[in-house]
Amino acid sequence: MKKHFIQRIAAFIAVNSLFSFFLIFIGKMFRNEFKIEYIIHWMQEDTTKFAIYFFIFFLALFSTFKIQLKIYNKLKNQYPWVLVLSKYLLIFLLLFGLSFIINYYFQYFQTLKDPLLTNQWIGEKPKAFFAGVLYLLILFLLIFVLVGNIYISSFITSIFLLTIGFIHYNKLNLRGEPLYPGDYNQISNLKDVIPMIRDYLSINQVISVVFIFVLVGIVMFLLPKLKIAIWMRGLIFVISLIMIYSFTYFPNTFMKSLVEKSDIEIVKWNQIYNYQTNGFLFGFVLNLQNKVFEEPEGYSKQKVEKTVRKYLTSSDSSRRNEKSPNIIYLMSETFWDPTKLNIGFSEDPIRNIRQFMTNYSSGQILSSNFGGGTANVEFEALTGFTMSFLNEGAIPYQDLVPQQTFIPTIVSDLENKGYKSLAIHPGSKVFYKRNLVYKTLGFDKFLDEGTMTHTERAGGGLITDESLTLEILDNIKNQDKPMFIHSVSIQNHMPYLEKNYPEYPIEVSGLEPESISQLKVYAEGLRRSDEAFKFLVDQLEQIGEPTIVVFWGDHLPILGEDYSVYKEAGYHDKDPKVRELKYFETPLLIYSNFDTEHYDLNTISPIYLAPIVYEMMGLEKPPFYNLLDQLRNEIPAMKGTAKVGSDQKLMTKLTKKQEQLLEDYKLIEYDLLRGKQYSMKSLFPQKK
Repeated sequence: MKKHFIQRIAAFIAVNSLFSFFLIFIGKMFRNEFKIEYIIHWMQEDTTKFAIYFFIFFLALFSTFKIQLKIYNKLKNQYPWVLVLSKYLLIFLLLFGLSFIINYYFQYFQTLKDPLLTNQWIGEKPKAFFAGVLYLLILFLLIFVLVGNIYISSFITSIFLLTIGFIHYNKLNLRGEPLYPGDYNQISNLKDVIPMIRDYLSINQVISVVFIFVLVGIVMFLLPKLKIAIWMRGLIFVISLIMIYSFTYFPNTFMKSLVEKSDIEIVKWNQIYNYQTNGFLFGFVLNLQNKVFEEPEGYSKQKVEKTVRKYLTSSDSSRRNEKSPNIIYLMSETFWDPTKLNIGFSEDPIRNIRQFMTNYSSGQILSSNFGGGTANVEFEALTGFTMSFLNEGAIPYQDLVPQQTFIPTIVSDLENKGYKSLAIHPGSKVFYKRNLVYKTLGFDKFLDEGTMTHTERAGGGLITDESLTLEILDNIKNQDKPMFIHSVSIQNHMPYLEKNYPEYPIEVSGLEPESISQLKVYAEGLRRSDEAFKFLVDQLEQIGEPTIVVFWGDHLPILGEDYSVYKEAGYHDKDPKVRELKYFETPLLIYSNFDTEHYDLNTISPIYLAPIVYEMMGLEKPPFYNLLDQLRNEIPAMKGTAKVGSDQKLMTKLTKKQEQLLEDYKLIEYDLLRGKQYSMKSLFPQKK
């Protein structure tokens, strides 16, 4: 009896609180000509007055508790259907309120927690905002009728949605890239990802989450259950499911007209603009229906074979060495030149590699990613396929490669020429599905942190570049066949915390202490990578077997939130076209311990690495590389829609020849990566 009384009191408090809020909300809507952004701004800027209004309304309503109780009992006995309708109204108001709050926070995260920009977007796109509220309301209803408990379902759904928004905020804040549906393919690798990001979570955030869980648990215990009939749950489930599906895939359903009238734009190739104009919710939803790789117009066996014939010319296969050289790809985690920042370093963190770049072929790699996406960069380097044709946010190792049983690459072509192949990644073998992907790409063997011999770790818990170097050397020695080794380092992965190394010989000056701390750690990691590379070169000189090493950085490091260290150091540029290069160029070095031609490579895409190496070695190229050679002469680097011309400047217009080359390239890439592989035998012929 006592519990029943407490639950009744709690229910009346909840109902009166809910109606107090909606009375204030509706009143303000009338006074502000139904401009929602004004009401939100008022609640944010004058929270004291809002709290006073809320308290007054609540006290006024709750003071009539006895009257409400009498009305409740009378309705219960004489008009039970009114209570049923009231219950449905309460459920609707609760879920509508939660949908409104969640969608507001979605946009709040999209604007990097800027309330003014959030309100501005809502004011400019109110239809899009309320379309998002409607979408979430349907989702809340769907989960409610599945679970059966309004409190549990609302709590679980709210936490889930807010977590998605918070992840989006962190990715956008750290990498300048929105959250994509495909990112959730990494959920199986959470145990590897969490150690990399846990230091960015504060103790206050953890305490707040725990407090909310406890508070909600108490409220759910006190409030009476709100049940609805089974038949009604079934009806709502069917309707909600149809509506969610139609909303999500609106371009092909009856919801198309409603969504288009809500100022939602279908944007495929500029995802930053997509999320900015449509808000996080519909920016994310639109990517659910985007194909990773759109089929080229007129794709057919006949068209592929006609295109392939253009590139079937033979290449120079004259050997420069009696013995085929070993080839080592060494892609270094976040390896970049920090002296480009307008700050002081007591010594050059990459002095050895800088000297090697003077003496050997070198240039810059135009990475497809900033701050992450390592697998996409190595995908380009191994396959010769550009990320530019794929939908933004695509991860081929997860979205495309597993769909094929075999994809021709430099790996398979070198094996066809008598090479053994090995991939080394000193992290988890399942990260980016490398354990499966490397088989599809043709590797004989794959070593990860669990199968490597040398596994010394730095203070951050990551296997060092020195250990990776020793692993490479062990697998080069005493081989009866030439080796192709593809190695991916991990030592310099974020976060850059002072616990990572015992000492910091390189001093950094010219910035705030927090920025100096990050750069100091990053510089020490680079110094150790630089020393590891010098050790590799020294050992290769002693071993004496002809070897060529292709060394490059996969992407720039994340230094502070929202590029804060870059901005503080004067590196940031307001012109987005300038940033297309500045934030994506990493050092490239091709070292060899035998005579090769010296190349000034300038800025190139990773897709051209294999043809360049073949050229330097005098190795016969597969016909596919003939296409890449022609393309490199016209467009040395490309990233998304940005293309760098032979003059090393961003291209504003393409010639007909360049357009045709790109069209041919896209057709063949689609065929080999996603299509029927009509071109494989011709472009990557196998020796009998």
